[in-house]
Amino acid sequence: MKKFSILILVAALMASCGYKTKTITLETEADSVNYALGLYYASFVTDSSEEVIDEFLDAIKAGYKGDFDLAPTEMMGLNLGVSCQSFATEGLMKQPQFTFSGEVFLQAVVNTWLGDTTTLPMAQAQQVLQSEPQEGVEFEAVLPKKCPKELAKVDLKNQMDSINYAFAVLYAPRWKEMLEEADTITPKEQIFDVFVESVNKGLKLKVHDENAYFGGRQLGNMLRQTEEEDEGLGGFDDIKLNFDILFQGVINGLNDYDEMMSKDEAMQYLQELSMNRQFGEWKKQNEQWLADNQKKDSIQTTASGLQYKVIREGQGDKPAAIDTVEVDYEGRLINDTIFDSSYQRGKPIQFALNGVIAGWTEGLQLMSPGAKYIFYVPQELAYGERNMGNIQPFSTLIFTVELKRVIKAKPQPEAAQENPDVQLQMLN
Repeated sequence: MKKFSILILVAALMASCGYKTKTITLETEADSVNYALGLYYASFVTDSSEEVIDEFLDAIKAGYKGDFDLAPTEMMGLNLGVSCQSFATEGLMKQPQFTFSGEVFLQAVVNTWLGDTTTLPMAQAQQVLQSEPQEGVEFEAVLPKKCPKELAKVDLKNQMDSINYAFAVLYAPRWKEMLEEADTITPKEQIFDVFVESVNKGLKLKVHDENAYFGGRQLGNMLRQTEEEDEGLGGFDDIKLNFDILFQGVINGLNDYDEMMSKDEAMQYLQELSMNRQFGEWKKQNEQWLADNQKKDSIQTTASGLQYKVIREGQGDKPAAIDTVEVDYEGRLINDTIFDSSYQRGKPIQFALNGVIAGWTEGLQLMSPGAKYIFYVPQELAYGERNMGNIQPFSTLIFTVELKRVIKAKPQPEAAQENPDVQLQMLN
C-alpha cells in the first residue's frame, strides 16, 4: 500500500470562510482512504470560483452536522425553487430553446398536482412538447415571485406558455407519486402544502451553483449517516470515516493542491486498494505458483516472463506476428478450472496472431505446425487487472496448444510498409 505521510504545513488561504489547504499526516491506511475520497469528491465541482468552492464546502459541513436533514418533500420543493432561478437564465429544464414562463409553469404544477386535466390534457401536452419552437420569435423569461397553492385558470397566450404548461403536466404527476411513496416522514395530507412552502423557500434562496449547493448537502448527509450507522467508507467495510481528514482532502482537491496526492493518484490508489482487497490473495497464489513452476526442469522461460513446456515439436516455418494461425487449445487456471477449450467445441479456431493476448502472440511464434506446447502465461502477458468473468484479475493462464497450420499474411503495398512494427494488442 502506498502511504502518504508528511508533516502538517499550511500552504494557502482560501477566501471568505477561511478554508485552508494543508499538507497533513496520514498515518494509517484508513487515513489515506479518507483523504483520497476527499480528493475524489472534490471532482464533483467544476466551477473553481471562490464563491462556489465555499458554497460546496459550507454545504458539506452543514449536511454533516444535520442542518440539512430534510424530508424528501422539503428537499424536492427546495430544489425546484432553486432550479427555477436557473431556468430563468438557462431555459426551462436547462434547455435554452425553451424560454421560462415561471408563473405559468408553477401554476401548471399546482393545477396538475390538484387534478386539473382540462387546461392541457396529457395527450395534448405530449404533442406540444414534440413540436418545434417558432423561429424568430423572442419571449421574455419570467422568474415567479411565489408558488401558488390554489387551482387557477391559466391563459396560454403563446407557444412558450404552452410548452411550460406541458412540462408541468408531464412532470408534476411523477413528482407527486414519487413523494407519496418515498416520503415516510411528512404526513400524506401535508405533502402538497410542504412542497409549495419549500418551493417558495427555494425561490428566495441565494445560490451560486445549485449543483455544488445540493451536491454538498447530499454528500454531508451521506457522510453523517455513514458515521451514525457505523458503516464502512467507500465500499471498504473496515475503513471508518474521519471527517476532518476527508474534508481536508475536499478542500485541497478543490484548490488543485497536490503536494500530498493528486486527484489522478487518489483514483489510482483507491482502485488498486479495491483490487488488492478483492483479489490480493489470488494474486499472491498465482505469483507463488509461477515461481514454483519455473523451477521445474522441463520449464523454459522467455525474457518477458512467459513460461512454456514442449510436449511435441513440429516441422516447418514458425508463424510471424502478422500471420494467422489455426490451433486446438485448452485454457485453464492454476486451480485447474477450464475456462475455454476448442476441444470441447469440437473444432480448431483461426485467429490473427497480433490480435490476441501478448502471451499467445509471443508463444505461438516459438512453434512450428504440428507442435504441441503448454504455455504458462503470467497476468502481465494476459488480462492483468481486468475482470473477464470466469477469469479473475491477476490470473495466470495455462494453455495447452496444438498448432495445426500457419496462414501467411499477404504482402502489403509498399506505402503500408513504411512502419513495419506490429502493435500487439490484448483483446477481450
